[in-house]
Amino acid sequence: MKAPLTHALLLSLLATGSAKAITIPSDGSDGALSPTSDIVIDLSLATTGNWDDDNSGNAGNGIYDSEQWAVVFKYTSVNIPADVTVSFINHPTHAPVVMLVSGDVTIDGTLDISGEAGNTDTIEKLVSSEPGPGGFRGSAIGPDGAGDGYGPGGNTGSGEGLYGSVYGNPQIIPLIGGSGGGADGISGGGGGGAILIATPGNIDIDGTIDANGGISPSLYDPDGSGGAIRLIADSVTGIGALTAIAPQSTIGYGRIRIEANSLDTSVQLAPDSVAVPPLEFPIIWPASDAPKVRVASVNGVTAPIDPEAPLQASADINIESNSTVQVALETTDFPISGVVEVRVVKKYGTSSWVTATYSTGDFSQATWIANVTFAPGFTTLQARATVP
Repeated sequence: MKAPLTHALLLSLLATGSAKAITIPSDGSDGALSPTSDIVIDLSLATTGNWDDDNSGNAGNGIYDSEQWAVVFKYTSVNIPADVTVSFINHPTHAPVVMLVSGDVTIDGTLDISGEAGNTDTIEKLVSSEPGPGGFRGSAIGPDGAGDGYGPGGNTGSGEGLYGSVYGNPQIIPLIGGSGGGADGISGGGGGGAILIATPGNIDIDGTIDANGGISPSLYDPDGSGGAIRLIADSVTGIGALTAIAPQSTIGYGRIRIEANSLDTSVQLAPDSVAVPPLEFPIIWPASDAPKVRVASVNGVTAPIDPEAPLQASADINIESNSTVQVALETTDFPISGVVEVRVVKKYGTSSWVTATYSTGDFSQATWIANVTFAPGFTTLQARATVP
């Protein structure tokens, strides 16, 4: 019990030292976010470009940067009044939300990036539950059975997607949300979304920021896992709450990270977290030389650089083969002594991990091959690279 207490004390002491001004790269070109009634921000309206471009021509809709996989808003200020809820419609890529704010942030109402609930309806449960922005879909149930949750911690069968014990890191870099729940008679809830709010000033929260997994209609079936909330500010104050949980479960927590010189003890956090001192120039994005892995081609068909996995009416790649085909994966800045795998997730039915075999290349760029047999219908591929 002493070690966690000591760590928390050290963080508190560090935060009270001499603090440098925080520099946040916001030009304010999206204007002020100051709704007077409930609004739903449609992330598909974002301009596609570089996150640091001037967005005056599409102010208020943000910029989608495919390289960083994020919809970025550069606000002058954020003020969500009491009894007002701000929620989101996903970008086609399900990218997370980044708010870079040049002024202060006040949230007296609700900022909601939670996942969609699972379904019991015969028709609706044919469709995977939507996650919050940056999260991953819940499972669906169809003619070939119950599917598994999507995402790095997507659950197999009935159960929550597991964030903390399976993937992610305490820095929440890259910004990534929660995984979807599995299905067993009821479709799984979508994973909670992921959001970063950064300001050189104060974030005052008397309301809530919710990044919860989508709730299941039954206590015995799976919620989506909690997503991720990252705040960067000089100070975080208020009597409100930040939540990134699976609502009906003691597992499936997401992550909360507070980078601030002071954190009001009245702000409620679930799961718990402590404040860490912010950098003068906070790290917003992964380093350019951070390890990467992606699906490069399937059965010789080149995969899109920015896939959407629509799972309805269309696909990123059409495969017309009942035989085993090759899935080529590409790693960048990754050792060839590592392990590369691809998760094969059928829309209806069980998922599986397939280990890829090193083919060609070196640390800077290499190709790996996995042999996969696809079932009829929609299948999603998810790449993973790890160092033993």
